[in-house]
Amino acid sequence: MDRQVKFTRLSRAVLEANYDWTIVRIDAAGGLYGLGEAYMGPGLTTILDELRPLVLGADAAQIEQIVRKLRGCTVHASPGVCFHAIAGIEAALWDLLGKAWRQPVWKLLGGQFRQRVRVYADCHAGDALDSMNAVLQSRTPFWTGARDNAPAAVSLKHHGWNPAETHFPPPDRYRTRAREMANRGFTALKFDADIPTPLPTDNYNRSLRREEIDFVLERLRAVRAEIGPGVDLAVDCHWNYATPDAIQLGRALGELDLLWLEDPVPPESVRQLRTVQNSVPMPIATGENHYLLTDFLRLLDEGGVRLLAPDIQKIGALDLKALSRLADAMATSLTIHNISGPIGTVFSAHVCATIPNFLALEWHGASVPFFDHLCGAPIDRGFIPLTDAPGLGITLNEDTARRYAKPGEEFF
Repeated sequence: MDRQVKFTRLSRAVLEANYDWTIVRIDAAGGLYGLGEAYMGPGLTTILDELRPLVLGADAAQIEQIVRKLRGCTVHASPGVCFHAIAGIEAALWDLLGKAWRQPVWKLLGGQFRQRVRVYADCHAGDALDSMNAVLQSRTPFWTGARDNAPAAVSLKHHGWNPAETHFPPPDRYRTRAREMANRGFTALKFDADIPTPLPTDNYNRSLRREEIDFVLERLRAVRAEIGPGVDLAVDCHWNYATPDAIQLGRALGELDLLWLEDPVPPESVRQLRTVQNSVPMPIATGENHYLLTDFLRLLDEGGVRLLAPDIQKIGALDLKALSRLADAMATSLTIHNISGPIGTVFSAHVCATIPNFLALEWHGASVPFFDHLCGAPIDRGFIPLTDAPGLGITLNEDTARRYAKPGEEFF
């Protein structure tokens, strides 16, 4: 068998979901093609178009060489959205190579430590997160049938007081969402701490009043009471708090036996992470806004982080594998950040299966009515089972993809 797989075409499609799902397709001779997904960001499709001529004709088996070349060509603008595009291309190459060599991606990446991958459901503030564009502004997706002038949904994620706000999630909504996801078989859930409250605060200085903490604690207590000790619970802060306030919040949440407290301080505040971690009872998780292995080394060394949370659609599978080895040498686990659609989610699952120190993979798709129709339902009772099917082992339903394709964007 000819082991060389030269690809002849790179194309893309963008679906408008809870975020933009940008699907990368790489075609080779004989009708073979691979699919990947690129993390959303402003200008992403333009970057993919710019990278296209740099890789056409390359041998898909030279994945690390291709990734290094693309990163070298974008060094003046990297990391950030350039890495998003490159990671999407890398994922499509793994799928293409797996199909060409009749092997699942997890086997190409070195073999599996687990046959199914644990998924945790991001429950936000008791509701599914609304749809957001590339610069994280709320929007009404075109396929909802709403009129063009209909107001966008209010985002549930923010810290600070808005006197016009009336959307305060009650404890019962947290409880209901927790019950729903636990009944679907998820053994780990995550909820937001940075939510609208009726208490006047200064939304610039990252401070937290005790009344705000009690407001959040009441809702998270309702979750723990609903799911009991058999389901793990994590809490996300979205980088919103100053160090002493994050410590106060973490100590207050200590009674809930949290799996982790995520991003309590800004991502660049590496030394402050160590202060928070040394002062609260639960592990601090962070890493989704970092791109380079040197960034993660700082988190481990200077930040004293006990749980890394990288995003494969940002750093790629090759660096994720390297990072897992670094973290494993320091007795640190990985929980994988993931806001992608089913293609990105399944690719992440293949990678997660191959790293020993994996804890859980995020899932954001509960609010997307076509998530399970795009490639089949990948999640079964809170886990993604992996098979010996070549590549990612999934097939894109192009009719469904076209139905939800973003207006004005290229479709393969």
